[in-house]
Amino acid sequence: MAVREWRPVTENPVSLTAYWTLGVRYEDAAGDSPVAGDTFAHRFMDDRAREVTEQFRSLAKPNATVPVRHRLIDDLLAAELAQDSALQVVVIGCGFDSRAFRLPGGRWLEVDEPAVLAHKDSSLPVSEAANELVRIPIRFGAESLEDKLAAYATGQRVVVVLEGILNYLSDDESRELLTVLTRVFRHHVVLCDMLGRTFIALYSRRLVRHLRALGMEFSSSAETPEALFHEFGYRTASKVSVWQRANELGAGGAPPAWAVRVLPKLRDGYCIWSFEYARER
Repeated sequence: MAVREWRPVTENPVSLTAYWTLGVRYEDAAGDSPVAGDTFAHRFMDDRAREVTEQFRSLAKPNATVPVRHRLIDDLLAAELAQDSALQVVVIGCGFDSRAFRLPGGRWLEVDEPAVLAHKDSSLPVSEAANELVRIPIRFGAESLEDKLAAYATGQRVVVVLEGILNYLSDDESRELLTVLTRVFRHHVVLCDMLGRTFIALYSRRLVRHLRALGMEFSSSAETPEALFHEFGYRTASKVSVWQRANELGAGGAPPAWAVRVLPKLRDGYCIWSFEYARER
């Protein structure tokens, strides 16, 4: 299906993916057997979100992974918050994430483009959150993330969520991001999803072409994307296969269990990772 021209209203074209993943989570929540159960997604759905969702409708496999990755990160966050209900959680490139409203506990920072956060403020204001929540607008690439986060620097353990972020960044941009995080937060854990180079080449070609037509690059220069984190002194705390867990959850659109079992590049090429970082000073 040809991709017709789309001119995003948001300042950053990658913000378009926030509307895409929102639409998928909305449809998941409205289904008979929700995987992610994002019960606030409907608050953000408008004509723009519906149109973007239709733009991505033909990408069955990527659409199937969106609620699964969201659920897996939900589960990791819920476990963290069960241990520390006052935990600071920083969601960078938050899009239409509603975890500060859905999960019990936490002091939340949501960081994203001004246009995205303006839409969030009008549809689901901070005042409705059961937990402490601050939204921080930033023009990525034009403003300093380190400056934006400096006021929240702490020696206490922090959780940073990078959902649907890293494969849109160049190697230099990823290094810059990790440099900021390791400077600002002395002890933190990063929860993120990453696709390896072979997985993208074998299973994500349609997605890459689709995003490129909309002005976005989606890639990985590494077969083992965790190597970048290890370079910065992180240790791998956990790794969960998105497609294997999709089968276990009974998610629609998942490849058959036998394929996940016998194709290691399919099973291990797209995972949710938890990386722990700590330094003395």
